[in-house]
Amino acid sequence: MQYSSQVIVKRWIPILKEYERTKAKINPRPFKFVKNLCDAHHISRKELGRYYRKWIQGNRMDEALLPDKRGARPGSRRTPKEVERNIIKAYRRFGSNRCDDCTRLTYTEILKDKKASTLTYFM
Repeated sequence: MQYSSQVIVKRWIPILKEYERTKAKINPRPFKFVKNLCDAHHISRKELGRYYRKWIQGNRMDEALLPDKRGARPGSRRTPKEVERNIIKAYRRFGSNRCDDCTRLTYTEILKDKKASTLTYFM
């Protein structure tokens, strides 16, 4: 476990255990209310609830407190291979694809306009 991960775990495990004791009203407990616990550790109730939920859902494992990986999941928005193959077959079967048609139309419009600048031809 990296140092930054250890810092997160070492900070939150005692807070979460104390939170459970406060919620269950087990005596002796240093905090009478959750609000007092949050004020003592300079955290908000929302943040405490978020970490507690993650910890419970992770079966009280230390690794559950670590931040989730960021960004999109690999291949999550990808078209399934079978559908992609069917689309390619359809394009091949019915002739040229849409991009070729668009390109042809664009070039015909440019060529019709005799006054178009040289830069337009290369766009």
